[in-house]
Amino acid sequence: MLSGVGLALAAGLPACKNEVDVTPQTDKAYYPVAVGNSWTYAVADTTWSEARLVNRVVVPSVPTVNAFKLRETITETFTDAAGNLAYRLVRAKMVPPSTAWVDDSVFVLTANDQFVALSRNNVRTVELVFPVKDEGTWNLNAFNNSAQDTVTNQTRQYTRVGQAYTTGGGATGLPGKAYSTTLTTNNTGTAAENSLIKRSGYQQVFAKGIGPVFRRRFNKSFFNYPDPNNTSVQIYVDGSYFGARTRHETLIDYVVK
Repeated sequence: MLSGVGLALAAGLPACKNEVDVTPQTDKAYYPVAVGNSWTYAVADTTWSEARLVNRVVVPSVPTVNAFKLRETITETFTDAAGNLAYRLVRAKMVPPSTAWVDDSVFVLTANDQFVALSRNNVRTVELVFPVKDEGTWNLNAFNNSAQDTVTNQTRQYTRVGQAYTTGGGATGLPGKAYSTTLTTNNTGTAAENSLIKRSGYQQVFAKGIGPVFRRRFNKSFFNYPDPNNTSVQIYVDGSYFGARTRHETLIDYVVK
């Protein structure tokens, strides 16, 4: 459900709130879905070791980076169990020093004038809803809701709609690449956490006419211990974790028809 935008998603997604916009808009170019389209990403998986307290001295977390490539290709269409047109998305992986692609998994995309949904590991998520609107929200898990995540729970949000975005550069080791018209989706509400104890989230950036150009997932549980001078107070150590993992996927090549 996209709050504040006139939209009624099919297959169980409820009508949105507030105003009604009858102007036909789709913005489907933010994720072009067609057989033959392909996107290749440079991936950096980073895992931090668990910090420890030794003789009241913190042994900090140490990051380990695993770098590889992923390629996602729409290979064919088919009719799904509900009788709707669906697209098979095959993901392949290349791990250095190998130069060969090895199929990794198969996803299913459903795309229409109202939304784009992605099925993986038997879980269907709503990646985009149309029309797009800055700060508009919807339920990422509207097709697989549970008692903990009801269909009215707003867990995904648009930001920076229509703005430019640059990937790569800096410490990534990848050349900077600028995209003139993009939108960003982020977890929000109960799906996001930003506290002293934990930070977690999932971000995607879509470029108009291209598709997903950047993805970032992060889940960090911060290391803390009782203050020796006041045991009712916890000390949180910046950059050190009980457990932490991030993934960055940056588009480096694509074919869009």
